[in-house]
Amino acid sequence: MSHLYLYEKRQRRTAMLLLLNMGVLLAMYLAARKFIEPTEAGEQLFYWLNIALPLAELCLFVVAVLFWVQNGTFRIAVDGDRFEISDPLSKAASFSVPVSDIVEISQTHQTHTGFSKITMHMKSGERIQILQNYNYNRGKLYAALAKANSTIRLPEHALRFKQV
Repeated sequence: MSHLYLYEKRQRRTAMLLLLNMGVLLAMYLAARKFIEPTEAGEQLFYWLNIALPLAELCLFVVAVLFWVQNGTFRIAVDGDRFEISDPLSKAASFSVPVSDIVEISQTHQTHTGFSKITMHMKSGERIQILQNYNYNRGKLYAALAKANSTIRLPEHALRFKQV
């Protein structure tokens, strides 16, 4: 089966990024220790940092190990017949639908809450939210969807959201 668009990301890459973040967090702590003057406020800051830093490092490490062991794959695929998203972290966000059933994809940004979302509208009236917390190329995704079904109404620009 030939894909018009395919994006895959393994969880081991995310695990490596989390381990890098652990190192950056530790470096920031050590730099703060070196450059912040020893005042009463500084001592109070470091009292709380000495509690928060190990907890944050432990949480990052546990999630990194979990991702390394699971090594699931986030996948977005569009072919001539289907549009599917498979998310190893959330089965509720995973779906597979016929491209012919898609009517519109809208991108909205709620100004008062600062919340952005991408919604796919189906012929049946169902609305499916499309994940945006992965670094896939929405422009290429929309181009592939338009190629698979030219009647889908798509946003004018993949990076612009309609203010509501």
